[in-house]
Amino acid sequence: MARIGLLGGTFDPPHNGHLILAETALRELELDRVILIPARVQPHKINRVSASADDRMKMLGLAIGGKSRLEISDVELRRDGPSYTVDTIEKLRILLPGDQLFLIMGADNVSEIESWLEPERIFDLATVAAANRPNFKAGGRFADAVIYFAMPPTNISSTEIRAKIGAGESISGLVSPDVESYIVRHRLYQKG
Repeated sequence: MARIGLLGGTFDPPHNGHLILAETALRELELDRVILIPARVQPHKINRVSASADDRMKMLGLAIGGKSRLEISDVELRRDGPSYTVDTIEKLRILLPGDQLFLIMGADNVSEIESWLEPERIFDLATVAAANRPNFKAGGRFADAVIYFAMPPTNISSTEIRAKIGAGESISGLVSPDVESYIVRHRLYQKG
């Protein structure tokens, strides 16, 4: 039985914070691998995705490079409509029978779980694990049902990266060099 981490998001664009989270989860939760799952449309972020699904998949592939224990799944991209976590985990439970699934997130997302579709079912299907930040206490109805692990502080967001690109500022050090080159080459996130 393998221990598999699931890390979802828009990855618009995938940045070094995503990689730090995935690699920290691998180590701290003693996972065999982490599957990164780009969303088609996140229910809480409708009309916010700036790059196409194809571009986001390609950038994610560049971001993880040759990291053998990081994989990408297009399970949400192949499905129409919003990407509900419970649906994704149910699908992966079928594809990965017998494996132990860990839903990975930041501790700041724990309080949002109660607003997700079928939150109780999510906890039935997977172990929810959150990267804790210093001096942060997760809240919400499910806070005590989550496993927490320590993660080095990172302050990188895709929103910040898109804003920097739109303003003509450097994003060096926020994304991998290959992702940065892809963004420049394909003129992603630029205004006008």
